Amino acid sequence: NLKVAFFGGMEAHILAKEIAAANVGVVVAPVRSFPMSWDARRILPGPPLSRETLISTLVAHNVTVGLGVVEGWEARNARFDLAWAALEAGGRISKGDAIAMGSTNLEKIFGLDSNALHGDWVAYKGGDILDMHSKVVAVASERRRRVELF
Repeated sequence: NLKVAFFGGMEAHILAKEIAAANVGVVVAPVRSFPMSWDARRILPGPPLSRETLISTLVAHNVTVGLGVVEGWEARNARFDLAWAALEAGGRISKGDAIAMGSTNLEKIFGLDSNALHGDWVAYKGGDILDMHSKVVAVASERRRRVELF
């Protein structure tokens, strides 16, 4: 079996129905579309210019969506990008769906074997992963066999 996924996908909303029918996942990067070149002119910019965003359109068509980064430094902002994607969707993306885009959906898209009972976990103080003011206070990783407290 050949497993296919799109990375980037700024214009994936145009073929969302076909992508869903083919069971192909999309790793969206950057999270908020911006037309850097003429070839990217058919993006969905999101509010206030359009009601829909790339992510909300793909999710509405039952496409498996993951959050990607173009450059390594962007990974530290992933939780804020997930929150922003959910916020821009106007309630059409739940908090659980937003968190999945940065975790389990990526595992599914790339065909990784994951076991929720043996996964890593992160504890936050002052809110959850999507709250802008929350702070990480602990990380436990069975894969790395390590617990870190901050």
